[in-house]
Amino acid sequence: MVTRKGLQCASSAGVRPSRMTAEPPILRAKPESGETWDDPSEDLLFMLLEDIEAGQGTFLIVERTADASGQTYGQVLRCDDGSYIVEHREGDSQHHYGTVAPDMRAAHELLTGWAFEIPGWNDGMSWKAVET
Repeated sequence: MVTRKGLQCASSAGVRPSRMTAEPPILRAKPESGETWDDPSEDLLFMLLEDIEAGQGTFLIVERTADASGQTYGQVLRCDDGSYIVEHREGDSQHHYGTVAPDMRAAHELLTGWAFEIPGWNDGMSWKAVET
């Protein structure tokens, strides 16, 4: 179980770790602080975005580790007005798209939808190619 400042771990009795083998992680979360989190849960991504809301950095990147080039990722950037720029890139600059989410919860929904490949995660948003 992941904890944050001031939270206590639950008793480990009856709690089974989510990863029992030494398989490499599928996802890696990287907040601006430089700390990394392997295979983050939806809840952890929410907590990392809450940290951004609290002024602890401005962005969060979630990478698919299977892409050794590091060019398959989803990322969010908090704007001064409280909205978020949400981008996802699928391996190269020809497949890099962005949109604006009105708030942290909407940004979280898009980022987790991308990360966990939830069907229809990008429907209903106006995605534009990001020029690099």
